[in-house]
Amino acid sequence: MTISLLQYISDVKNEIQFWENEINFYINEIKLLNIRLDSLLDRDISEYQANKLQNFKTLNSSINTTALELIQEIEDFDNSLIGKDNNKEMNEETFEKYHYFKEKLDNIANDYMEFKDEFLRFTISTFA
Repeated sequence: MTISLLQYISDVKNEIQFWENEINFYINEIKLLNIRLDSLLDRDISEYQANKLQNFKTLNSSINTTALELIQEIEDFDNSLIGKDNNKEMNEETFEKYHYFKEKLDNIANDYMEFKDEFLRFTISTFA
């Protein structure tokens, strides 16, 4: 069974939309955690707590930057699909990009979950 190039591009564009939605989810979560960090930094806290929260803020910013860079890469890839006319080229390139983007998404998800877990443990043990 063969699939038309237009259908293939449509499927790839759907996958791209999924990637963008997933990254935007993490970006929104990062924004919420940043608000939480700011509210904790506004409290009367010890120097140790302030330094630890600043470290979390830096890590949070780093994850956000990585996510924004990946969004840009995905958008560039999406825009590059417009001029494609070679089915073999599409298959090879999109297959490679799929695994590349999937790995990057997994890394962002893992970094975010590790960050959130560490941050929650800190806030529970320190501010509870």
